[in-house]
Amino acid sequence: MVGSIDYHPMSEVVHGDDVWPVFRRMRDEAPAYLIEEYDCYFLSRFQDIWEVLQRPGLSVASGQTTIDLLLGQEVSNGGGEALSAADPPFQTALRMGIMRRFSPGSARRLESLARDIVRDLLERARERGGVDAIGELGMRLSVRVACTIIGIPLEEADRLVDDVNAFFDRSDEVLGSTETGIEARDRLVAFIDDLIASRRRRPGDDDLVDALLAIDVDGRRMTDDGLRGTLQTAIIGGTETLPKVFAACAYRLWQNPDQRARVAEQGAELSGHAFWEALRYDMPTQMLGRTITGEQELHGTRMKPGQKLMFLWPSANRDEREFPDPDRFDIDRRAPRILSFGHATHRCLGANVAQMEGRVLLEELLAFDPDYEIDEAGIVRIRSEFFRGFSAMPVRFSKA
Repeated sequence: MVGSIDYHPMSEVVHGDDVWPVFRRMRDEAPAYLIEEYDCYFLSRFQDIWEVLQRPGLSVASGQTTIDLLLGQEVSNGGGEALSAADPPFQTALRMGIMRRFSPGSARRLESLARDIVRDLLERARERGGVDAIGELGMRLSVRVACTIIGIPLEEADRLVDDVNAFFDRSDEVLGSTETGIEARDRLVAFIDDLIASRRRRPGDDDLVDALLAIDVDGRRMTDDGLRGTLQTAIIGGTETLPKVFAACAYRLWQNPDQRARVAEQGAELSGHAFWEALRYDMPTQMLGRTITGEQELHGTRMKPGQKLMFLWPSANRDEREFPDPDRFDIDRRAPRILSFGHATHRCLGANVAQMEGRVLLEELLAFDPDYEIDEAGIVRIRSEFFRGFSAMPVRFSKA
């Protein structure tokens, strides 16, 4: 604790809007905030995080990238070979080997499929008079697009959604992952192992699994641990985050009807900007981090090898040093840079696809019903040390 700042990643305050004054105090008074029980510094300013992510002397292969690892819970890092848990130069070569499947061109090729999926989901919901923006719309789209990229049959999509949701199950009685979450993780691992084994017997159609199996870095192939970790990240990351941002965007536009009307009227011209602002304003990932491998200094604080850093993305995305009036949702902001996809070496590979999905979801929802309502009584907030935001967002159609 520094002065009157009382931040802890497992506290109740981090789940809701009460955290914003805490983050502001941290940015002003303790931008490199040490929690001794974890031997970890929590960074809250935008520019600090932006610059530190470009420095040498930080590692993901050494672990400590998620709060589960700070809590001492066993989480595989793919033997240091999974895309999200590898360091350069292997990580750089791995990205180069698979990045065309996530390029702007790939996102454009997937757009017609995404529109067909969203239109079908909305039509199915018409008679019900509404739809959950997360579980019945955003997540059903994102998992199908992820399956298409990865090379998973679409008939597996909905069962994967169930396991991804269960993976993040949390309880007041347990710090970090619950037994339900661990069981879901084990089912995902078994599914991925079967997928890898089947593809080794019979290649697919030039998809992500095939690309990963073909990776060769100076004669070094990916291990099963590396393949498993990369595909698990692709399934979970490709399914889980996009729906939360889309739901938050639909909510913020409903709260700001003038902005919603403009997006509905101008369609493609503004929908991408609205989604970009939602990415900044309602960043769902609480934090990710690094292990320090070479001495670092920030704000006069010397950080030693073996200590950890955690990057507080939501705080950074509302840093008034970077964004004027940061707590205002504004589709005209057009921020030139945000941290919602990370930065530098480990910037999210799926950023182009996610932005396409978010734009398509907004355009199709507003074309379907520009006057939709949000059932605020049915909103469910996430209570997790890993995610913040919403887990249910009921949209009610203005007319059947």
